[in-house]
Amino acid sequence: MTIAEQWKQEGEFVGSPKILQRQITKRFGKRITDMNVQERLRKATPEQLDLWAERILDAKSVDEVFKDN
Repeated sequence: MTIAEQWKQEGEFVGSPKILQRQITKRFGKRITDMNVQERLRKATPEQLDLWAERILDAKSVDEVFKDN
């Protein structure tokens, strides 16, 4: 893997929680103030972030986005 490919991969992963935060704000009209949710976003795996990004399309609440399977 080249340095450019690695940077792109890491940059996408680092940016993903912030993108999801912005999507939640846009979709539900409020910023995430719950520290537990913010912590989950910070510690999330790429797979979790992908799952939540898909769920946000149909979720009726922030809780539905982060519900456990």
